Amino acid sequence: MARERQLRSLWQVLGFYAAASWVCLQIIDVLSQNLGLPQWVFALTLGILITGLPITAATAYFQGIGRRRESSTSANAGLFTWSNLRKGAVAALAIWGIAVTGWVVQTERDSADSERNLVTSLDEIRRLVGEYKFPDAYAIAEELDSQITDDSIRESMWSEVAREMTLETDPPGAMVLRRDYNSTDADWKELGVSPLDVKRFPLGLSRLRFELDGYLPRETANFSSQIAAAGAFVLDTPESMPAGMTRVSGGSARIQAPGLEQFEALQLGDYFIDIHEVTNRQYKTFVDAGGYADSTCWTHPFVRDGQSIPFDDAMAIFVDQTGRAGPSGWQVGSYPEGEDNLPVGGVSWFEAAAYACFVGKSLPTVYHWFTAADPFSSNHVVPQSNYSGKGAAPVGQHPGVSRDGAYDMAGNVREWAQNPDGEARYILGGGWNDPEYAFNDAVTSPAFDRSGENGIRLASYPDETNLATASATIEKAFRDYNAEEPVSDEVFAVYRQMYQYDDTPLNAVVVESIENTTYVRERIELDAAYNDERLTIFLFLPTGENFSSPYQAVVFFPGSNDIYKTSYDELQLRSVEFVLRSGRALVYPVYKGTYERSSDLQSDIQDTSNLYRDHVIAWAKDIGRAIDYLGTRDDIDEERLAYLGFSWGGALGPIMTAVEQRFKTGIFFVGGLMMQSVQPMADPFNFLPRVTIPTFMFNGRYDSFFPIDTSIRPFYENLGTAEADKKLVVTDSNHFVAAYSANQLISEALDWLDKYLGSVD
Repeated sequence: MARERQLRSLWQVLGFYAAASWVCLQIIDVLSQNLGLPQWVFALTLGILITGLPITAATAYFQGIGRRRESSTSANAGLFTWSNLRKGAVAALAIWGIAVTGWVVQTERDSADSERNLVTSLDEIRRLVGEYKFPDAYAIAEELDSQITDDSIRESMWSEVAREMTLETDPPGAMVLRRDYNSTDADWKELGVSPLDVKRFPLGLSRLRFELDGYLPRETANFSSQIAAAGAFVLDTPESMPAGMTRVSGGSARIQAPGLEQFEALQLGDYFIDIHEVTNRQYKTFVDAGGYADSTCWTHPFVRDGQSIPFDDAMAIFVDQTGRAGPSGWQVGSYPEGEDNLPVGGVSWFEAAAYACFVGKSLPTVYHWFTAADPFSSNHVVPQSNYSGKGAAPVGQHPGVSRDGAYDMAGNVREWAQNPDGEARYILGGGWNDPEYAFNDAVTSPAFDRSGENGIRLASYPDETNLATASATIEKAFRDYNAEEPVSDEVFAVYRQMYQYDDTPLNAVVVESIENTTYVRERIELDAAYNDERLTIFLFLPTGENFSSPYQAVVFFPGSNDIYKTSYDELQLRSVEFVLRSGRALVYPVYKGTYERSSDLQSDIQDTSNLYRDHVIAWAKDIGRAIDYLGTRDDIDEERLAYLGFSWGGALGPIMTAVEQRFKTGIFFVGGLMMQSVQPMADPFNFLPRVTIPTFMFNGRYDSFFPIDTSIRPFYENLGTAEADKKLVVTDSNHFVAAYSANQLISEALDWLDKYLGSVD
């Protein structure tokens, strides 16, 4: 009976141990689910409990049944005691506690590090996006995606670097492939089959390729926003498009080149343009076929210095280095061995036109060439093109590609266009030995010019909408500012008088005041300095505990888009809001001809009309009256005023800052000298030497409006400001430096304002 009781006692101990273990494991399971404990905590607990089971059983046995056994068991009985069991349990609990506590501490540390890394990475994404480095930002977002648990943070992050879009082709069913514009060695990544909904298409520049059996591959290169707005990409068959060409979408086409901006836009149909420049191999087929002896394709009269030249005499001019028919750099009627794929060079306009006729194509018009080239793409096309100064490269070797898939439109060789300007013809894109801005410039050359850089790219027009008009004579406006001289001081004093106005009452009224987290916007109306008109001024005052009045003030003159806006609801501060964030006030006069002060003025392009001249004078008076009003306010420090002109405002900056003597400094973003003639009293060139305040210029190397050597540098060099107080920064961007170089622009501008207006207290 005693032994039965002892056995029952042993099983009770084991039953109690099992029950306690089950409860313990349940508690650990609940804690794991709620605290996110790792699986090894449950496994560790189970292991300790399993290990403790035989030890507990042995202890119960020896402390119960064992005491009645023979003395041979006394050693085991001394080891398996309740005291030792308690000590073992405490040690096991300590091991468990140390392990779990260590994990919690390390997890919290890792979590804090992870959170810091997440914040740092998100900030880095924003920085890269601000510098238009979208591929780098997108790569970081891909790495972070799996680490983010908050869907709102994930959505916000992806909105910074990607967008949703639908990609379509005509016909559908094409495989769509993509790679970053600058990743020319990377493999194409398959996105899917069109029509295709893409949830996260990277922002910035991409190259797309469309492939469909029975159709020619088509490539495009553009920003994501332009790709999304392009509609269906038309695919052509070998029968519908000549070999070696690419389709260019038509539409409204304006020539975005200095000296040609004044021409009206033309509606063009879709057309084809060569993917590559004409090569030596291709041109030799014309030579070998007797093209120089057959007058069939030489349809344009040969005129030099007003004199007509007979066909045979012209052919005697169009010979190679050995007197044989062919381009000027060839010998014995052919090109050097191994240069099959180099673009043909050394041809006159007449030779280019004859070759075009021979192959059944045409030279592109200036309108069609610039539409295909897209001057606004210069900042990414030009750096990947051949302006090496070392000679022509095989066609397509350089990866600079237009939005429609044409290579080498920038550099390599110049490309003859159809249009005449007198006896000269347009030759576009620049050659390997030309400055990089040649891609954006509209250059002419004598039609007989056979320079080695002169080459050919051809077009084909299945839709001839406005083709005759697009092919007509285009007289380029050009001014050689390096040869011009500003007017004398005596003459300028007369012009200066035209900008004076009477000191009459302002009759100013604040008609609206709106506050947000960044600024207070006041709309003020007052009497203008002319024609009994009322002038509207928007005054933006910074908010924030660190800013106090009286504020420094920056008077803003915007880009020309304001001419085409008709409502104050369209007024935006995107590019200049940094002024307010720096603690300065921003003054935004509504200049005559803009917004709800619209007039007969239709363009910012300068011309010789009285209408344009009168508007320039009115704009200077608008600024003067705005500053007069600032003098009536206690919250503006009228001794610390700056002028900030953007594009249109940058180009007019010399007039505004020479006329208005109350500015302490001027900042001209993407300003330069225009090529069109203008009445001298409204010509910024005559005002440049009279600008004496510290002046900062910020420009793009690939600006399609203001070329660096013919517009920007003459502007800067003619400023009357002392050399120590003027600065020119040129970035690797085009006209849109506010987008491509935003961070640098803001940093440089604020440093300049701090230097010449003083830091904001």
